[in-house]
Amino acid sequence: MDLVEIDETNNIIKVEIEVAKEDEIPDGGYAWVIMLSTFLVHVIVLGIQYSFGVFETFLLLEGVASSGVLAFIGTLGSAMMPAFGLISGRLAEKFGFRTIMFIGNIVLTLGLLLASFGTQAWHLFLTQGFLFGVGSSMIYFPAIALPSQWFSKKRGAAMGIAVAGAGIGGFIFSPVCSTLLGSLGYAWTMRILAIIAFVVLSIAILLAKTRIKVKGNSKTDWSLFRNPKFLLLFSMGFFATFGFLVPIYYIPAYGLTIGLTPANGALIISIANAASALGRIVLGFGADTAIGRINSLGEFQSHINIVGINIFIPVLCMLVGSLSILLIWPFSNSFGTLTAFGCIYTFSSGGFVSLFPVVIAELFGVEKLASIVGLLYSSSAIGNLAGAPLAGVIVDNSGFLGAMFYSGFLMMGSVFMIIAVRLLVEKKILRRV
Repeated sequence: MDLVEIDETNNIIKVEIEVAKEDEIPDGGYAWVIMLSTFLVHVIVLGIQYSFGVFETFLLLEGVASSGVLAFIGTLGSAMMPAFGLISGRLAEKFGFRTIMFIGNIVLTLGLLLASFGTQAWHLFLTQGFLFGVGSSMIYFPAIALPSQWFSKKRGAAMGIAVAGAGIGGFIFSPVCSTLLGSLGYAWTMRILAIIAFVVLSIAILLAKTRIKVKGNSKTDWSLFRNPKFLLLFSMGFFATFGFLVPIYYIPAYGLTIGLTPANGALIISIANAASALGRIVLGFGADTAIGRINSLGEFQSHINIVGINIFIPVLCMLVGSLSILLIWPFSNSFGTLTAFGCIYTFSSGGFVSLFPVVIAELFGVEKLASIVGLLYSSSAIGNLAGAPLAGVIVDNSGFLGAMFYSGFLMMGSVFMIIAVRLLVEKKILRRV
């Protein structure tokens, strides 16, 4: 098999290109069905996760538990997805993508259904948190690996549209769940969600199809941890996720402190999720055109003409997000200003999220992408688990301002890691790929 080898100064020391495999990538036809499959997975898996703030506000008003305890339910689900990611990816490569995705659908649906019978917080930890998260992982990581097998030149655009499903899902589920909670209560809301999730995910699984045969006995490449670029991406995922979910989870609860209703908070989350979807699509298309995929996220391209990356866009995604938390959220004292903050934050962070799988595909290839994505995403498990509950403890003890600073400065730290990655790839920061 042909390879490209590059030394530590980015000079090409051996050039052997596998042209045939790249040329065979469809970039169209059934590839768009694959994109739809991944889109539907995002609508359900992340759309429900991103709507958890609506559930948290409802349960808080019902007196089930404090903000910090309730946040742990949502973050446990968010944490189990990447924590189980490496195992999910390996299982998909060994037993088949559809098989593992189907089992994941059963586990996810069971988590939502059993949650409807929960009466205490720890019941929801095990169901809406743990089971939902494990099931999500078994569906998500095979699904997120598929578009890169089917797209090359249009990979950024396809991935942008696919992951926009998370924003669309949040846009739909936030007001729907708010209405259902208010009219039917928690139990029947969860049962309806379980039915919707099972049906939509079943369609996504039927549409899913691998193009590249993966060896079932392949081993995890632990040598990646000796790669400084991989380590920086891993570290970035670890620190950024401590602050990433805080605005998404706490905007509805914060809205109550400035005189808004739970319905207002749900509407803001819905609008913000729509902005997230837009950001994912816009930067996804931009990654394939004028901006360039590496430029958009500080990503690496494994092409012969590796020339470097423009730091402006990757810094912009995370910098705008972190600055909006620090400079806009503290002064959001009305429906309009809080909505504006939510849209700015989710648009920028949504663009960042859409390009992360493309980063991995371009650097490490697509043959074992499911397991590599799972390995890299596992860095976010602790942050997803502890980030929002820690913010909840801060809110309970000192108010929202401390939680804003906590979230904003952690997000800001990830900016410097992107810069470091960029400098490892190419020190001339104004070059584009």
